[in-house]
Amino acid sequence: MTPAAGTTSNLTLLYLHGGGFFVGSVDSYRGLLEAFVRATGGTVYAIDYRQLPDHPIAESVADSISAYIDVLDRATDRSKVVVAGDSAGGYLTMKVAELATRRGLTAPAALIGFSPLLSLTPERTDKSVERIDKVREALLPPKRIDQIRSMWLPPGSVIEGFADPLHATAYISSPTHLVAVEGEFLRPEIEAFAGLLDRRGVEVDVHIWRGQIHAFPMMADVLSDAARAVQLAADFALRQIGEPRTMPQPPAPAPRTQTGE
Repeated sequence: MTPAAGTTSNLTLLYLHGGGFFVGSVDSYRGLLEAFVRATGGTVYAIDYRQLPDHPIAESVADSISAYIDVLDRATDRSKVVVAGDSAGGYLTMKVAELATRRGLTAPAALIGFSPLLSLTPERTDKSVERIDKVREALLPPKRIDQIRSMWLPPGSVIEGFADPLHATAYISSPTHLVAVEGEFLRPEIEAFAGLLDRRGVEVDVHIWRGQIHAFPMMADVLSDAARAVQLAADFALRQIGEPRTMPQPPAPAPRTQTGE
């Protein structure tokens, strides 16, 4: 997608949709993709990567890094390619960043993760991840994860690099914008991931939203909070490529006139 009118930029964005590796498509995410085009003035690519039940996560990862390589070749400036995604697409976003480093490719100019899945065991409580708030998330409850993990990683399936992006921060150097919801159970690992990147000197921008649901920015075409979250992410991406959005200036006040006596 490209802008039909208005201010344009040299940003190229690859968006990887969410859906637990089961559902979602470029069609179901069209509203969000259009919002990114309007907010950035850039070119947005999205793919229907292979998904369950026919294809495990390893093949979703393979499609995502292949798409990134293709987008690098299509971009007008390879240094201005940004990768973004939500939930399962956030997992793929961080995998692209990791594998770009491992393969010696140009690293993304920025990463955007909306409620990203950062490990395949996010419901475990025996890891050194502090859980600040009680989980109140209905859309993605922890009890569902154990039921589908065997499909995520079937016997014989091997994910290139680390299975968990949470363990791959040594390979991620791109400035990163992260969004989480206050009560979702993915929040602790998102904050831990941000801390690991920050300790390595990577620029990290974290936003915790109250009163929303998991991956809410996907509703940018109907929800004001979602539209705001997308705009904040777009502003972050534009700053990272050196093309910050020009804010409209208020009109100059009319000159005062004085009447002499």
